[in-house]
Amino acid sequence: MKVQDGKVIEEFESFVNPEKPIPYHITKITGITDDMVRDAGTIKDVMPKFLEFIGDCILVAHNADFDLGFIRHNCKELGLEFNNKHIDTLALARREFPHLKNHKLGTVAESLKINITGAHRALDDVRTLVQIYEYMVHGDEEETDVVSQDGDVKTNHKKLPAYHAIILAKNYAGLKNLYKLISISHLDYFYKKPRILRSLFDKHSEGLILGSACEQGEVYKAILERKVRTRVGKNCKQL
Repeated sequence: MKVQDGKVIEEFESFVNPEKPIPYHITKITGITDDMVRDAGTIKDVMPKFLEFIGDCILVAHNADFDLGFIRHNCKELGLEFNNKHIDTLALARREFPHLKNHKLGTVAESLKINITGAHRALDDVRTLVQIYEYMVHGDEEETDVVSQDGDVKTNHKKLPAYHAIILAKNYAGLKNLYKLISISHLDYFYKKPRILRSLFDKHSEGLILGSACEQGEVYKAILERKVRTRVGKNCKQL
């Protein structure tokens, strides 16, 4: 669903023929049978249509890495470009509702008294997610919303995961940008420790080199959580 100013303005839905039988337990969870996808397009047919629908929109998904992993994999297989930014409502929910026993979409929806219909079906899940996201963004303006600036959509930095990074200046322009980022991180985004939003680094990245840092860095965290594949050669490891 495309959402603008809290309203759904466009929808996209499509079955995908997996070209192999759907396992029984998947049918039990989703209600989707082999007959329902028999005449549907394959991922090769559907993915380009999906990418055309989302354009350069920021994607919002619950447990986003799971879904985006499939999208990235198939785009790579099909030679398609996929670079959309995203917001993970699972990470937001864990910080917004620490008292819940778990943070599954249904659990969060139930806690907010949101009626769920057709769980584990694409548009129904998205419809539920739209309501949850709207609540987390606008339910408590002071705690959850960070007003967009210069057209950038921002989420409260206090509710985002933080990673270590090494930033080096390679010239005078980089040194100026590094000082600027340090000032912003202390004055505008200090929460337990100074923080720099990735969007701000991108904006002031001229002359800077961003390193992956230690095991607390985003790259190594992703490897440990199996979010990226590694290929080991004789003399190097390639991400």
